[in-house]
Amino acid sequence: CCARILTSWFATEERGTYWGMWNIAHNLGGFMAPLLAGSAASSLGWKWGMWAPGMIGMVVGCILVLGVKDKPETAGFDPVEDPTAGGGSDGATSETEAAEEEEELPAEAPQKESIRQILFDNVLKNPFIWGMALTYFFVYVIRQGVTSWFVFYMLQEKGALDAGVAAQRVSGLELGGLVGSLLAGRLSDMYIARSDGGGIVGKRVQVVIAYTIGVACMLLAFRGVPAQWVSAQWLCIFMIGFFLYGPQMLIGLCGAELVGPASVGASEGFLGWIAYLGAANAGVPLSIIVRDYGWNAYFTTLLC
Repeated sequence: CCARILTSWFATEERGTYWGMWNIAHNLGGFMAPLLAGSAASSLGWKWGMWAPGMIGMVVGCILVLGVKDKPETAGFDPVEDPTAGGGSDGATSETEAAEEEEELPAEAPQKESIRQILFDNVLKNPFIWGMALTYFFVYVIRQGVTSWFVFYMLQEKGALDAGVAAQRVSGLELGGLVGSLLAGRLSDMYIARSDGGGIVGKRVQVVIAYTIGVACMLLAFRGVPAQWVSAQWLCIFMIGFFLYGPQMLIGLCGAELVGPASVGASEGFLGWIAYLGAANAGVPLSIIVRDYGWNAYFTTLLC
C-alpha cells in the first residue's frame, strides 16, 4: 500500500529521496520500540508495554486513513507523471504495452486487470523482478545475520564484558542504516537527474552495487579490528549499517519501478516474501556454521 502511494505521488527523479525517508521507519522503529515499550511497562505495568505501542499505531493509522489519498487524481491534482510512460525499467513491460494499446482505442473502456494478470504476467514472468528478488534474498541473509549474531561475536571475540556492552557497540547499526537509506535514495535521484532519462532502474542498481561493495569492505574491516579498539568497532558497525540498508531500500524501489502502478503491490509482496526467506536462512543455517566451523566461516558466508 505504501509503495503504491509513493510511486503515485512522487516522480521518478525524486522518488528515491522520499522512499528513503519512508524506509527509515525500520530504523526509527527499531530504536524507539524498546524505549517506548520499556518506559510504558515500567511505569504502568507490563501489559502497557504492548498496549501503548499498539494504541499509538492505531491512532496514526486512523489519521492516515482519513488524510492520505492513494493518488494525486483522487485529491484533485494532476498525475505527477504521464501514466502511459514506462515505469522506469530497462525493458518494456507487458503492462505498459497493454496500456499504450488501450489508449489507441479510446472507444473501449479500459479493462481492469485480473489478479492472475497482475501477479503472473506482470510480476512472476518478469526476469528483472527475479533478479531483484535474488539480490534481496542475500541482502536479508546479511542483514539478519548481522543483527542476530554480532552481539554473540562481540562477546566471544571482541572483548565485550556482557550482553549490554555488546549491544551498545552494535547500536550503531540502525543509526548507520538510517543515514545510508536516506543518502542512497538521494544519490540515485541525483544520478537519474543528470542522465537523459533512460535506464532509470539501471541507475539505481548501480548505486546498489556500490553499496554492496561497501558492505563487503566493512565486514572485512570489522573482522580485523582489534578487541581493544572499541570506537573503531562501533564505527565499522555504523558503516555496515550504512551500506547494508541502502540496498535494502533501493531494491524495493526498483521492484516498484519495474512494473506498472497496478502491479506495485504484487511486486513488493513477492519481493518481501523472498526477502524474509533470506532472513530465515540467517537463523539455523548460520548457527550450524558458527557452531561447527567458527567465526571465520561465518564471515566468509556473509561475504559470499
